[in-house]
Amino acid sequence: MPLPRFTRLPGEEQRRILDVALQAFAAEGVQTASYNQIIAAAGISRSSAYNYFDGRDDLLKAVLDDVAERVYAALGEWPGADDVEAFWARFFEAADRMSKHVADNPSDLALLDMAFIGRARGGYVDWVSAFVETGVRLGLVTIPVERELVVDATLSMLSTLDGWATERLRVGEIPEPEVFRTVLTHLWGTPPASATAP
Repeated sequence: MPLPRFTRLPGEEQRRILDVALQAFAAEGVQTASYNQIIAAAGISRSSAYNYFDGRDDLLKAVLDDVAERVYAALGEWPGADDVEAFWARFFEAADRMSKHVADNPSDLALLDMAFIGRARGGYVDWVSAFVETGVRLGLVTIPVERELVVDATLSMLSTLDGWATERLRVGEIPEPEVFRTVLTHLWGTPPASATAP
């Protein structure tokens, strides 16, 4: 968490500092980006920087939280669905919003896994839980195991699929969204053909 003095800065100044840090972490990697170079590029002194953040890791956490917040806003709340067609349509709409967000914000794409899966896990778990709950209600989730295990397995699989899609986006390819439906329906059991039809 940033120190209180950072949160008292004007919003546009906070945004500018976080954006400089985001660009550095995305371009150079979270392990190699230099704290001193970031604060110099942001135009703040070392003493001011230590009034804003408790070191490099604190700045990185602030950047990841910021990315997570924006990505979660792009994802939006799971809206539910009354039938299988609407269920998949809403899932693909959410996936499309995420794809557009990372296409428009390539630095967010570079930190997506660390930010969204790591830092925003609570909100993401809630989203996936609601998604799975709707799938159960619609007969898409038929695997006879505890619901918590289904949610955890879905989280893991979505993380894997997101990584797969992210790698394709990074090289300029458009991932085929139908892969998500195919993998998830197999993970969840073997629903009737009508449950997986587009």
